Amino acid sequence: MKTAITIKNIAEKIVDSMTAIEGLWPHNISPNRLAVLERKLVLWLRSQKFDSNLTSESLQYKSSEELQTLILSATTAGCDFSEFRIIIKSVVEADTENLLELANIAGINPALDFAGAKLLGVNLCGVDLSGANLYEAYLRGADLSDADLSEANLGKVNLGGADLSGALLSNADLTEANLRRVSLALANLSGANLSGANLSEANLSNANLSDADLSNTNLTNADLSQAGLALTNLKGANFQNTKVENARLWHDSGLSDEMKQDLINRGAFFEDN
Repeated sequence: MKTAITIKNIAEKIVDSMTAIEGLWPHNISPNRLAVLERKLVLWLRSQKFDSNLTSESLQYKSSEELQTLILSATTAGCDFSEFRIIIKSVVEADTENLLELANIAGINPALDFAGAKLLGVNLCGVDLSGANLYEAYLRGADLSDADLSEANLGKVNLGGADLSGALLSNADLTEANLRRVSLALANLSGANLSGANLSEANLSNANLSDADLSNTNLTNADLSQAGLALTNLKGANFQNTKVENARLWHDSGLSDEMKQDLINRGAFFEDN
């Protein structure tokens, strides 16, 4: 009898949880609000000492189905979502779309708490995230134009298709980042570490890459026209079909004489000649 009651209680909790999932937050909220709420949910579950076999990495869910699984498991384990619903209401009803302001409302520290976060399509245009830890964050299609990301940790970040035109990324760590089809036109990447990054089909026209580390980067079909590459480490970089017209290079390391001549033939200028 006790077992039957326990099973019934769990079943009731799951039914309640399914209702909670459907109305946890509106389906038509902006990418910024959704990103903040999803991240807050992950952090909140951790604070509840949610007893499961989930690791920190697996809490960084990518789909609504995984979200449902998390909530169902948490509800079955006895987590009370009443406190979290108050946070949801505050974020949904906030009179701002600024992601940093929404994060503050939700009690999230943007400089630390977005590492590994799902920030799909968010608008971070012009924001100051200098020194922030965004390691392995998922920022596909995000707008980071004119943002300050200087000295930020962007290692292994996924920025595929994102707009970082005019962004300040000096001394940022972009090691092994996915920057495929990203726009970095007019961006300042001086001193940045881009080693092992995927920059295929990226727009780097007029970008400042002075003293940057581009060793072993994939620059296939990228646009480096009129970019500045002084004292840049280009060892092992893949320049296949890269546009280099009027790119300015000066005392760069890692280029063979053959590759140097090939880039000159394609329109690049070596100002140390």
